[in-house]
Amino acid sequence: MSKAEHLVQRAMQLFYRQGFHATGVDQLSREGELTKKTLYRYFPTKEALVHAALRARHELLLARIRAHVERRPTQQRPLAYIDFVCGWSREPDFCGCAFINAAAEYADAADPAHVIAAEHKKSLRDYLQRLCEEAGLAAPARAAATLFLIGEGLTVAAQVAGADAALADQAMALAAAALAQPA
Repeated sequence: MSKAEHLVQRAMQLFYRQGFHATGVDQLSREGELTKKTLYRYFPTKEALVHAALRARHELLLARIRAHVERRPTQQRPLAYIDFVCGWSREPDFCGCAFINAAAEYADAADPAHVIAAEHKKSLRDYLQRLCEEAGLAAPARAAATLFLIGEGLTVAAQVAGADAALADQAMALAAAALAQPA
């Protein structure tokens, strides 16, 4: 792993745990094991590093989702997404969704960090729709939207109040019922 890749990985961990604005350049350089001058050689601004970290997080999270979901039979994959969110929200280092956090911290819809967050959510919705289409669901767009909303709600609830087994069970039940409905 290059120094720049190491810095991006470390920065994303810090941003995810502490927040984007709360994480300073001094800490980023210290945790990235390089000088501020070197940090700025790789990323001319902290915001450039934020953008790189969000893009890396996008790739990492979608790869994790795909690995979990796509090991299931095609018809079970849409519901496996909610199963992924249930498991993810119970991980000890879970701090919510980095993209929801970024959109909140960079509230201007035109801000590049907000744009990256919106693109991530669109990619996730597109992926869910593809899963629903491949599973042969009668109304794949509606099913994907429902899965997306349930997953987002569960993510935020777990970020705010911690993992809740009863909410996770309810999310799975709601998703299963929505997927079983005819068009």
